[in-house]
Amino acid sequence: MFTRMIAVLAILIAGTAPALAKRVALVLGNGAYEHTVPLPNPANDAEQMAAKLRSLGFDVVAGQDQTYTDMRRSVMNFAKKAYGAEIAILFYAGHGLQVGGQNHLVPIDATIEDETSLDFETITVDFIMRQMSKDVKVQMVFLDACRDNPLARTLSRRMGPTRSGSVGQGLAEIKMEETGGEGSVIAFATSPGDVALDGEGANSPFTSALIRHIDTPNASIQTVMTRVTGDVYQETEKRQRPWVNASLIGEVFLNKQAPVASGPTTEVASLGTTPTTTPQPVATTSALAATTQSTIDWEREKLIWETAKASNTVDDYQSYLEAYPNGTFTNFARNSIKRLQSGSQVAAVNPGATAVPGQAGGVATMPDPQKAIPGTQVTESSLGWNRTARREVQTRLNLVGFDVGRPDGAFGPKTRAGVAGWQTANGIVPTGFFTPAQYALLTTQTAAQYAAYQAEVRQKQQAAAASRSSTSRSTTTRRTNNTTTTRRSNNGGGVNPAGAAFIGGVVGGIIGGAIGR
Repeated sequence: MFTRMIAVLAILIAGTAPALAKRVALVLGNGAYEHTVPLPNPANDAEQMAAKLRSLGFDVVAGQDQTYTDMRRSVMNFAKKAYGAEIAILFYAGHGLQVGGQNHLVPIDATIEDETSLDFETITVDFIMRQMSKDVKVQMVFLDACRDNPLARTLSRRMGPTRSGSVGQGLAEIKMEETGGEGSVIAFATSPGDVALDGEGANSPFTSALIRHIDTPNASIQTVMTRVTGDVYQETEKRQRPWVNASLIGEVFLNKQAPVASGPTTEVASLGTTPTTTPQPVATTSALAATTQSTIDWEREKLIWETAKASNTVDDYQSYLEAYPNGTFTNFARNSIKRLQSGSQVAAVNPGATAVPGQAGGVATMPDPQKAIPGTQVTESSLGWNRTARREVQTRLNLVGFDVGRPDGAFGPKTRAGVAGWQTANGIVPTGFFTPAQYALLTTQTAAQYAAYQAEVRQKQQAAAASRSSTSRSTTTRRTNNTTTTRRSNNGGGVNPAGAAFIGGVVGGIIGGAIGR
């Protein structure tokens, strides 16, 4: 039932994506190390980064907790896809080490017993970058591999005092090389030679900020990395500052969007005080619908994947693959099937699923992603709202009857209560925080009202500007008339009293002085 349901669902939501320039990415996350300290976040980092890049139109080769053989195979697949790409990206999270200025990425089965291990148990960043230089216009490298690595200390001890100095802390700076393309961007989670923090949440501070900003509409990669650096620096209490080396001949955008037309000019009743900043133009109906559907489709795929992952059965992973043969989590599903089959863990149905009354086992329907995924601070942060966007959200909540006060861009208790009230009215778990799908729903619900509201604001601003212009002209006219009248009075042949007094004083002084002498 679950398998058939997903297959039908995939057919219903299938559509054609807009044509994009060739974009490829290699996304690797290693955390389940067998011979050194495991890392909790890299697998999550890689999974979410792969999802984000796929949503931006990248053909992603993804790997999670890979051995040396797995990593070589992933790099080979990536190299074949990268040839002739507009943009090629390498993202790696996990253990890394530098020896003699060379950066090595560490598979989960590496032991690093001596220098020989470096050639046969690790993969250098330079090796991967060579695969990205074959007729590729823009290369981007994001390395979240600057963590404290016990393998580096072990290698340093075994190399002896004369050569151990070549084993450095963190990663070594990567020099830019001219490849004939439009340039490169290389970013480390922290400065070369420093150690980065793994973080306390599901993602490292660096990857969390990168995921939050990398798909910001119409933001160049230079702007994105500036924001990422600022976020990491503040969130780590100034203990970690990402390092970025960019050599681009122009701005590069990962989410370039064309400007949208303004909405209709229908007026609505005033909401009160006119905002001090002009709201952003509302999207046209077709563009808004496309954006909303894209967001919902992504939430639906993610929900199906989470369901399959929770059951952890071969059948459910296979169902995901049938629904999304080129999906975001395809490689992860195949790896999970391989892992389950090698351990003889095969199940036919999802044992944790709740059967719907009247249905024969399994899951009969998938929940609506707009309502099934509760909002949290993390899901809302992923939207990347600035203060202007938050004011827009508050305005939209006011428009649908959930009073959050004057839109000021600050989400205090009143705004959170308004969000929770809107969620309750729409059958959503009232957490007071948005998910992307919930925000898309609110945007759709308020499209007409918000367009009319914007028209009214523009009309008021134009009237105020016209009034100020009229007042200014009137004041200038009065001043001109007063000046003309004064001049006529002074030039009419009469004696100016003040001038006569001054001249009389001078003459009197001269006469008095003469008499005194």
